[in-house]
Amino acid sequence: MASIPFVLRAGPLARAHIEANGFDANQVAALGAPAGGPKFLILKHLDDYLFGPWLAQRRERLPVFGSSIGAFRLVAAAHQDPAAALDRLVAAYSAQHYASKPDAAEVSRQVRQILDCVLQTDELDPLIAHPKLHLHLITARCKGLSAHPKTWLQAIGLGQAFLANYRGRDKLARHMERCVFHSGDAPSPLLDRDAFTTHSVALTAENLAEATLASGTIPLLMRSVRDIAGAPKGAHIDGGIVDYHMDMPLTPAEPGQAPILFVPHYESRLVPGWFDKGITSRLPTQADRLLLLSPAPELVAKLPSQTIPSRNDFKTYHGRDTDRLVAWRTAVEASREIAEAFAELSDRGRLLDAVR
Repeated sequence: MASIPFVLRAGPLARAHIEANGFDANQVAALGAPAGGPKFLILKHLDDYLFGPWLAQRRERLPVFGSSIGAFRLVAAAHQDPAAALDRLVAAYSAQHYASKPDAAEVSRQVRQILDCVLQTDELDPLIAHPKLHLHLITARCKGLSAHPKTWLQAIGLGQAFLANYRGRDKLARHMERCVFHSGDAPSPLLDRDAFTTHSVALTAENLAEATLASGTIPLLMRSVRDIAGAPKGAHIDGGIVDYHMDMPLTPAEPGQAPILFVPHYESRLVPGWFDKGITSRLPTQADRLLLLSPAPELVAKLPSQTIPSRNDFKTYHGRDTDRLVAWRTAVEASREIAEAFAELSDRGRLLDAVR
């Protein structure tokens, strides 16, 4: 293989485990699906592989954690035909079209349409009972002014949360709670405690759509999702506010257990919470066990504008949806290189060749 189109970052515990045991779906303790809007397009064909042939190797249900678009990806992946559901997600997400300054109602309406396109109503119960995936969809439950239905008061509350987070994530926990909507009778025992009050809510056919929508509800740009069935009353917003790139609090691996937190990602940095993006000193808590996959810089350099898709594209290409779609389809096609290389290196036992 002349050039590997992805990069791996492997913590010492993850690397040692792969060197001793190789790597397949049974060597993973949990998989994280980060927030990130249209950035997920650069992983489309890798998702097809991971939630198809790769997951089929799994002997037990795999705990998977996702917020925002990560939650949408996991819900698509849990369908009986995950590739078809992921195709629907890509098509519906790409079809968004906005006026210059859409209001929160319009953005919420279009995001709900995306979810309606992905979810097959006759598959809700089988999706929740998926034999290989133990779903955990994350929302942030607002406290104080950030929960207020009036936008200007919500903005003040979010500003307070931002300033609190600058002092520490434990301070953010005074403004936000974590809600984990899980399949099965209980969340994974891997999920540990941290500073955030964490509510565990069983997924049902009645709350699946609302929980997924809430997980992807960008504050201020969309209407908060309120009073989800089975969950604590109140306003729920994008789970990325608390868990942006899936640096979840996990219990230490026991001897003989697979320790790896595998995060197929869009970038080489894992950011704990959305407000941490500008705090470069805020490091992941799970770094030792982390296996993080991201597109190689050489691959990204071949994309239009040398960047992967982002929400900024709605502004960059405003009024030029055809050009935006060309750029996004190019990223989706580039993801095929990542998927093929990952499958080949995994099959050959050479995955660590991609570590930089």
